[in-house]
Formats: sequence, structure tokens, C-alpha cells
Amino acid sequence: MIAPPSDLATPPPRWIMRSRIFYPALRLLVLGSLRLFCRLRVHGVKNIPGSGPLILAANHQAYIDPFLIAAPIPLRPHYLVHTTFMHTFFVGMVCRTFGGIEVGNGPPARALRRARLALAAGDVLAIYPEGCRTRDGRVLPFARGFAQLARVTGAAVLPIAIVGAHGVWPRHHRLPRVGRISVHYGKPMRAPGLPGINGTAARLADRDFALKVRQAVLDLAGGLLEPSRDPDEQERATGEAG
Repeated sequence: MIAPPSDLATPPPRWIMRSRIFYPALRLLVLGSLRLFCRLRVHGVKNIPGSGPLILAANHQAYIDPFLIAAPIPLRPHYLVHTTFMHTFFVGMVCRTFGGIEVGNGPPARALRRARLALAAGDVLAIYPEGCRTRDGRVLPFARGFAQLARVTGAAVLPIAIVGAHGVWPRHHRLPRVGRISVHYGKPMRAPGLPGINGTAARLADRDFALKVRQAVLDLAGGLLEPSRDPDEQERATGEAG
């Protein structure tokens, strides 16, 4: 029996669970703020399916990336959140309230299981396959974890390109600055249907699919994003994929 989505994280307060207007109202407020202060422009919203299971796979440029990819769409995603943020008072409360799934503390299999449960329940899961924010605006190699999730759950993967957020809130800056941001939603992609594979074959299939999704993100940006060619980062990604 599949556990309900509320098993994935600390349950939200009851008044939020019962409210039908809280999240939509908050989403519109955030969207309006982003359009006003970041001159946010959104492209390809029509490509988004009406329901899950769905994995939102985006490049990671700034702290505000979760708001950038979720505010323009009616779907309500879960997020993989590093344990550092989950245990910060205010940020952690917000993350838990809106379906954060803790990663980075305890066995990786626990976070993977919770992510699989979310997708099995037909939910939406937002993932940043680079694993960390970019240091220079370039797109780092994608680790293969999301590709494995897509393969074993049958969830579609929606590539998303975030452009300009690094300039608005660089990794080494404490506060954001004025700038222009655009978010580009691609068409859903499906992991190869390879039932029964495991071991090296599965890892290679996941790695190849991760490479295709990363390229789709780069293509969506229309040349405004560049791939990282840092040999250390490439070696790290190869190790995770292999």
C-alpha cells in the first residue's frame, strides 16, 4: 500500500491542509513580486502536463530557484531540501509546510524512497540535478539520481532552464540585486522503458538520459546558458553516474 504524500515530510498545519485558497493566493503573490522586482518572463507554460507523476528538472542558479519554477505554474511540487535548510527555524518551517523532502542527512535511500512515494502517489517533484548552485552561471553536469527515479516510477521529466537568476543573486552574495530573469519550460521527456535492467546497464541508461535532459535545458536557454567544462566537476558527475 502506498503511503499518502503527507508521509513524505512533517505534515503541514491543519488550517493549510483545509484551505483551498492559501497556496494559490501565495503563489500569485510570489509570482507578482518576481515579475515586479526581477522582471520575470516565463516561456513554455503550455508544455506543462495537468498532473503528475512529474519531475521538474532545472539548472540551479540561486536561492530563489524554487519560487521561480513553481510560482508560474498551477502544480504544487515537493522539493528535495538539504538538511542544513530543513533545520533552520524559519526556512525549515516553510520547507516542511510546502512538502520539503530532506536530503543530506541519513541514508540517501531514505530520501530516494520518499521521492519515489511522492511520484507513485501522482505528485510533482522538483529536482536540481546539478546538486548545488552554480558558482559562475555555467550549468554543471547532471547527476543521475533523477533519471533513476524517472525510470523506476515512469514519471515524465520536464526540463526547465533558469536564466539570469545567477546575476540577480550570485552564490557569494548575501542579498539579491536588480536584474532580469527568464524561465523556460520544455516538453516532457520519458526515460527509456527498460524493464528488468539493473547494475551497470541501469547506471548507463540513467547517465545517458541525464545527459539528454541537461542538453535539453541548455537548448531551451537558446545559448544564454553555457555548460561547465571544469574537469573536477565532470569527474564528480561521472563518479556519481557510474
